[in-house]
Amino acid sequence: MLLLHKKDKNLRKKIITILFSLFLLISLSAGYQNAYAGANVPSLVETQWLADNLKNPDMRIVYVGGFSPKSMADFGGKHIPGSVYVSSNSVMKILGNGSTPPDKAGFEALMGRLGIKNDTHVVIYGSGANPLISTVFWLMEYFDHEKISYLNGGIAKWTQEKHKTATGAPAQITAAKYTAVRDESIRADADYVLQNLKNPKDILVDTRGLDVYKGTRNEVPSNKRTGHIPGAVNLNFYSTNLKNDGTFKSAKDLKAVYEAKGVTKDKEAITYCQGGVRAAHTYFVLKHLLGYPKVRNYVGSWGEWANLDAAKYPIEK
Repeated sequence: MLLLHKKDKNLRKKIITILFSLFLLISLSAGYQNAYAGANVPSLVETQWLADNLKNPDMRIVYVGGFSPKSMADFGGKHIPGSVYVSSNSVMKILGNGSTPPDKAGFEALMGRLGIKNDTHVVIYGSGANPLISTVFWLMEYFDHEKISYLNGGIAKWTQEKHKTATGAPAQITAAKYTAVRDESIRADADYVLQNLKNPKDILVDTRGLDVYKGTRNEVPSNKRTGHIPGAVNLNFYSTNLKNDGTFKSAKDLKAVYEAKGVTKDKEAITYCQGGVRAAHTYFVLKHLLGYPKVRNYVGSWGEWANLDAAKYPIEK
């Protein structure tokens, strides 16, 4: 019986090794350059990987709600078993408007309520191409959380593949203690952008729609000016980064479109949009799928820049 038990343990170890190798092979076949967020945790995971690891007690699955008022109802109607829920209001309150750094105390409180500790492996997902998912990823990285994974394709791909789902309220969890540490190397403010406007080693990536970039449409009425930050290239986050089914494009395709616009690995990329949300999506692609070493999210983005002193903070159309 003891010999059989040892054989069973060895078999389980072999199965785990094979599954991990298969995941790594999938990541490499897609061409993604930076497969790991930190602590040997993959930045992007596939639905089958999550299905195989669903009962891991050291993992927390977080559904990130969108801006739609139906987001909570959508979660209640169908979600991955064991999921907890984060609302768009919670995310945006912590992110702020960019004039000050994201709210450290608010982030620590949110992590604690979700039962997330500093060493918890967090898998984030949501519905459709919700850029708030990548915003949560960016916030967690900004506050120095190492074990973060983004579920490719979200709930749509999960249900399409007929994995088990749950309904109703979020999972009941035990609150935890969380301590955050800021990493300012991945955030830009208006003055940082201004100082690097003519720096050939930096490039600004505007992730909004082309009409907004050109200044022919004002996305938000509170913007006093329209157009874009001088020198910025326009790469709409959705059409550039995602396939029609909401999964990420291959690294080969992503690399081609970014490099064609001059966004190359030898430069520091500063992403922006209206308020740092869509910019976080492109941040994730550049840093974690293409392996760019220097990427920053200008959280204040156009919502801040458009309303600053026009004599000091120029625009282009």
